[in-house]
Amino acid sequence: MQSPAADERELEAAAERKGRLSEQGRDFFSRFITLRWGPLTAALLSLPLSAAAIFLSIQQPDVLLVMADQIRVAQGRDTGSAYVYLQPAFVSTGKNERVEVIREMKLEVTPPSGGPVIFEWTEQVRLSTAPGGLLNTEHLDDAVPLVVSANNAVAPLCIYDAPDGFFFGPGTYRFRLVADRVVAGQPLIGEFSVSISAQEIQQLDAADIFLVYSID
Repeated sequence: MQSPAADERELEAAAERKGRLSEQGRDFFSRFITLRWGPLTAALLSLPLSAAAIFLSIQQPDVLLVMADQIRVAQGRDTGSAYVYLQPAFVSTGKNERVEVIREMKLEVTPPSGGPVIFEWTEQVRLSTAPGGLLNTEHLDDAVPLVVSANNAVAPLCIYDAPDGFFFGPGTYRFRLVADRVVAGQPLIGEFSVSISAQEIQQLDAADIFLVYSID
């Protein structure tokens, strides 16, 4: 028969062994969670973010056409046709960094009677003030494709030239700007109307000037 002291030592030893086993179990569980579940949890959490990033990256670039608030009309009797100055603006409103390219633009002008007439985009210009307050036109660039991105809105002042022999007469004209896109494919369209009086036509025909009209 063991003494009380021996029994107490055995109980203490058993408790110590139980404590070591419990601590080893906790260490094993902690290492298992850290090594196994930690990276898996991080991967599962990052999956929706990656999917959202991929979804945004494949979206078509979203470009908005903002029409100018005015148009300048000239007859160009010495050059053989009418022409206009128009400054459309192209702004990227998408949530990704994809770039859009405006390949070309044309201006469809419908007179009071008859079908539409196509004014071709010929160049990009800048207006500068000459001595005496007159405006001069400076050539900036040809009618080249325009690159639109999230950090680069474009607003070129463009000249659109009518076919040879076409001149404005009195009446209300409907204008329709069509800008062809390379990436998205579907063109951007802006429409407005301008009324020209008989007196204004006389002014245009009498001198090499342009008249400014507000765009509704």
